[in-house]
Amino acid sequence: MGISTLVVGAALVFFIYQLNIFAYDVSKNRVNRDIRAFTSELTDNATFANGFQIFPNFSTRSSTTTTTVNGTTTSTTVSANLVDQQSGDMLVLYFRDPNNDTLTNRIVGYYRAPVDPSMLDQNDPRALGPVRKFDLAINPASAAPLYTLLPAASTYATNGEVIELSKGLSNGKLFYNIGNKLIMINGQIIHRGGLGSTRYERATNTYNFTISPRG
Repeated sequence: MGISTLVVGAALVFFIYQLNIFAYDVSKNRVNRDIRAFTSELTDNATFANGFQIFPNFSTRSSTTTTTVNGTTTSTTVSANLVDQQSGDMLVLYFRDPNNDTLTNRIVGYYRAPVDPSMLDQNDPRALGPVRKFDLAINPASAAPLYTLLPAASTYATNGEVIELSKGLSNGKLFYNIGNKLIMINGQIIHRGGLGSTRYERATNTYNFTISPRG
């Protein structure tokens, strides 16, 4: 009975190990599939976009400064979009009205939505989250600043998911501004894999890709 127990135990361990390997391989294939689909979609949208802006995250769209002069307080609100050599977690592509290039008639945004947006330690599971997308038609077309056209912050967790899990590698962020002309997407695409807390629990692949709107 002792020998039989050892044989059955060894067979069970081997079986679980094989299941983990299979689950990991499936997740790895899903990661590669997501990368191909994400690259294709970003390329298609960027090809027809007139420009882009990168924001720190989905919730940070603007910043307000207050100044007081001779007892009079004035508040000024400006866009929080990032400039050359800065990185953020939300990319917004904008499309101009073909009849008036001062008006925006569509915006498409991609943003990383970590469990805890304030978490700075990228190795903490709370710093991971899906990549979500919004696609808004602006009707009538508007000349308003881009940050005022973005969807409500309350839609953070309700916009469509395009990547299951992601981790930013550009100073902890996913999108990097190069010369206000190019967008570098730099991160890890992650899929849950394996059974339980094993080294196969997550399948990952590093993603580094550069796109440029037509301008």
